[in-house]
Order: sequence, then structure tokens, then C-alpha cells
Amino acid sequence: MAHAIRSEQGHPVTPFHFPLICTREDLSFTSRDAQGLMVNWPKNNPGVKEDWKKGMAFFDEEISALASVDETAAYEAIQFAITGMGGRYTCLEIGFAQSVAAAAVLGLRALRNGGEGFAPVEKEYR
Repeated sequence: MAHAIRSEQGHPVTPFHFPLICTREDLSFTSRDAQGLMVNWPKNNPGVKEDWKKGMAFFDEEISALASVDETAAYEAIQFAITGMGGRYTCLEIGFAQSVAAAAVLGLRALRNGGEGFAPVEKEYR
């Protein structure tokens, strides 16, 4: 079932056909631990080949849907997922993750407004 919604800024949002994602709680890769604290990235991931596409879908489908409703929540989801991947982080990683998250949310906004997507060019490195 498609959900008709508007963004924080009042812009119409393209309908999507997967569960409605309005908060970080709705993301499939977040959960709560026994104390009720949010776990922002799956713990003890075994790292199987199929996870490549699954990880891309976390962003392409879930984060982009969240950003169309709440850009700040999408920013936080990206930032906390990146820092949660390593398990231990310093201000260096937090600063980097914040900048990547801000750029990603800005890029998602540009795409919603008709901007062209990005595809990396394969290069041979020596």
C-alpha cells in the first residue's frame, strides 16, 4: 500500500511501497537493547556476500524514505550507523560521520528535487 505524505518542509513526497518509515525506530537495521537503548547498527554481523545489496537497500530504500519525512532523523541514522559500525570511535570518526551524513541528506534532497544521481567511474589503481 502506498503512503501519501509530506516532508518537514511541506513538499509532496513520492509514494513508496514498503513499510512506512517515519522515525529511526522504523528502520530495519536499528533495534533496542535490554536497557532500551537504541542499537544503531546490527551487532555481530557475520558478513555474508548477500549483505552487499542488503546494506545498499538500507540506504537506498530506508534512509531515503526517512529523509523524505524527517531529514534530521535521516542525518542521525546515517551518523550513528557509521560510528556504530566500528564499535569504538573518537571525535575524529564522529566528525567525519557527521559530514558524510550531512552530505548524504543534502544529496537525497537534491535527488527528490530532480537532481541527477551519481555512479562512480571504475578506475584501475596501481
